[in-house]
Amino acid sequence: MRRLRSRSGSRSGEAAPKIGSLGETWINLVQMTVQSGKSVNGESVELLGVEVAFPAGVQGDEMIRQFGDSRMMDEMEKVFFGQGAKATAHCYAKLMRGPGGRDDLEDVIALLRAEPASKRAVVTISGPGDGTVPCINVVQFLVRAGALRTIYFARGQDAFKKFYADALCLAKMARQVAEGLGLPAGTVSGFIGSSHVYQEDRPAIEEFLARGKRLLTNGKPKGVR
Repeated sequence: MRRLRSRSGSRSGEAAPKIGSLGETWINLVQMTVQSGKSVNGESVELLGVEVAFPAGVQGDEMIRQFGDSRMMDEMEKVFFGQGAKATAHCYAKLMRGPGGRDDLEDVIALLRAEPASKRAVVTISGPGDGTVPCINVVQFLVRAGALRTIYFARGQDAFKKFYADALCLAKMARQVAEGLGLPAGTVSGFIGSSHVYQEDRPAIEEFLARGKRLLTNGKPKGVR
């Protein structure tokens, strides 16, 4: 199992580990996948069982601003919250079911208002039964230490092209639930079954890693501002 950070829990007397910005998590995930992943049919490089974490407040992330694809971000916004995007041909908003069977997170908010310690505030995103399976499958919302913790499972994510766009939408879901509860949005943690990049994207990936590392090491603004 690969981790981009230490687990959030700490023993008595230890400081909780720092969680970097979404942009930092993105570039680290891409680099780890490229460096440690294994080839799959010569078409992609894949790293299995990767844990990621980033703040739910992701506005003003310099890495995303400079290197993110606005079309991909718009597309995933439609997938998560609208009527679906043409390229993906599915809509999470229609496939999502919460603990009360709703698709709008209101049953999640209602459950956590009534039972703040509940572990049942979970939404599942299941395929329509035609053999297709969404990349994001389960999202759990937990109220702990006075803040919302959001945890998701993804069967697979394209680390370079799609991870950050998915993450922006997951963070938006977290903020919606946190706002409904009147709590800080806290962090989003994820477990990715297959973190992968495609060979056809390798030139763009190498450029992203080179330029992105300079952005971080030069101390320019990054993360939540």
